[in-house]
Amino acid sequence: MSKPMTYWSVSSQVLKEEAEKLGLKVEVLVPEKNLFLVKGKNKEVLFKSTDFWVNSALGKKITDDKELTYKLLEKYGAPIAKTFYIYNHEFPNFDWTKLSDFHFPVIIKPIDEAHGNGVCMNIVSISELQKKLESSFADYAKMIVQEQISGDECRVLVVLWEVVVGLHRVPPFIIGDGKSTLHELIDNENKTNPLRQQNYSAPLSLIKADSELVDYVSKQGYSLDDIIPSNTKLQLRGNSNLGTGWTIIDITEMLHEDTKKLCVSIAEKFQLGICGVDILSSDFSKPLSESGWVILEINSTPWIGGDRELTSVNTGREILKKIFSGSWL
Repeated sequence: MSKPMTYWSVSSQVLKEEAEKLGLKVEVLVPEKNLFLVKGKNKEVLFKSTDFWVNSALGKKITDDKELTYKLLEKYGAPIAKTFYIYNHEFPNFDWTKLSDFHFPVIIKPIDEAHGNGVCMNIVSISELQKKLESSFADYAKMIVQEQISGDECRVLVVLWEVVVGLHRVPPFIIGDGKSTLHELIDNENKTNPLRQQNYSAPLSLIKADSELVDYVSKQGYSLDDIIPSNTKLQLRGNSNLGTGWTIIDITEMLHEDTKKLCVSIAEKFQLGICGVDILSSDFSKPLSESGWVILEINSTPWIGGDRELTSVNTGREILKKIFSGSWL
């Protein structure tokens, strides 16, 4: 199950810093639960991390449950990957012929987790799927199985019904030098990149050499002990979450207007004045009908922070400017 945020998060810190730079006053009420108040001349806004008054309680509950999220997206005709749901008690006697029309590889994930926790990707057979689900059911009561769609991932941030930024989320990778093993290259990146720290305390997290990473690189013909050829770029896992070592690239100007309109429409239907719409596409510059795209998930408390160090976009400042526009100048 998801664990509550019990620390002063990077998102909260960014909003506090940027608010103070803009001349706004910040009162931290409960730091370990990310509750703080930002005050302008004629307005004050209560934040819990990036969540504030414009998000409905219903929208938050729906986006905290991936099954509810996908059901609502289907209701409104938004494209998602082919999906089914399975409980742990169904697993021993499950009829696997129900997957006869599924195309492998597939991905599995819990319905109520975040930050990539519990996600397994690039599952290529029924037997492998059975093993991964059996392992997952030690921790989770219900899992989602989806066809894995190839493409690039982008987080589109919508604030007050307007797209603020589009960030291409790049899965972790290394570049071989022809003399170091994969394990050594990962260790060197973790130790020498000052932007990487444990968990969510920095713009980039440490790259985790866990079983999911080992499985992913083994399907590309490598192990942790293999020397990676010089100038070879090796992707280390399929998912692009901060906690597993991603990086980000600003592609706001590249996003097609259809995509922006769709993301705003989704925010409206989910009753979320601030949200991150995660999409997968073969080409973000093309109309939706041409790019073979799907929606991965909706985040009602979108993480911000690394954009200041990794791109030219300052998301925290843009959020505050939209909220306080005209009220504090």
